[in-house]
Amino acid sequence: MANKLGPSSILSSLLFLTLIIGTSLAARNLNDNVLEWVKKDYHRFLRAVIYVSNLDRSVKFYMQGFGMKLLKRRNFPDRQYSDALIGFGPQNTHFLLELRHRHDSNDVFIGTEFGHFGIATKDVYKSVEKARVNGALVIHKPQKVNQTIVAFVQDRDGYKFKLIQRTSLTDPLVQIMLHVQDLNRSLNFYTKALGMKLFERQNNSTGQIVSGTLGYGINQSKTTVLQLEKRKNIPRDDGRDGYSMVYIGTDDVNKSAEAAMLVMKELGGNIVIEPVLLSNINVKLTGFSDPDNWITIMVDNKDYQRGTL
Repeated sequence: MANKLGPSSILSSLLFLTLIIGTSLAARNLNDNVLEWVKKDYHRFLRAVIYVSNLDRSVKFYMQGFGMKLLKRRNFPDRQYSDALIGFGPQNTHFLLELRHRHDSNDVFIGTEFGHFGIATKDVYKSVEKARVNGALVIHKPQKVNQTIVAFVQDRDGYKFKLIQRTSLTDPLVQIMLHVQDLNRSLNFYTKALGMKLFERQNNSTGQIVSGTLGYGINQSKTTVLQLEKRKNIPRDDGRDGYSMVYIGTDDVNKSAEAAMLVMKELGGNIVIEPVLLSNINVKLTGFSDPDNWITIMVDNKDYQRGTL
């Protein structure tokens, strides 16, 4: 069985030759006003990191099956992994997937980190067929749900994608879904610590699934959103190892970390990276886990724009 690694082991592959900025957050006098600042901070979903078993195969599938573009490929022999950045447009304007392949991939659970990703398309039927002929497994054929045609497909690593019919496609990669244990607690965490807006709450027809959709901006159909889902009386699959994470932009890494620390005192979670400068690429970031141990990395907006991360 694969080894489950803690956040410190996981992030050692991300953080190398780092310089810790300031003193320990735990020792600081945190200011409640920072929670008001979070609401005004400029946030954007930047990318999600997922681990794959075969990088070449995954890149080919995401390009041919979904129509994504390969933006960058890199190899980090000292950190024992290679990666590829893919998406429907450049990283300064689009939400990306960072596909990572660990050279010791037996130590990583594949395909279990996210509930699903959502991709908007003008024709779900054609998109399902395109994904299928390129190797995807069709889990749910196109059907109308709440006046919207949706379908689900799965890649060879087990990652699920919800295809959503829409006429407007600003950025087709529109949804990240995570399973949580306590929906109210998680909604509070993301609205308070990350300044997200709750767009809607939903119950499915059987009452077995409750969910909440959050994000930034004023219209959830025109931006990437985070969907949190709680399945009643169904244990959440805990086969994840913490490698995968979501990156979000911020104008102030230090204040973002302080806000997260305040919220963690009430709702749970941990700082996993104190505010840090990656000196070799000149990027400031911080990282923390939510009450379910999902990891968010906050990246300085200006630093991210340079494209070195």
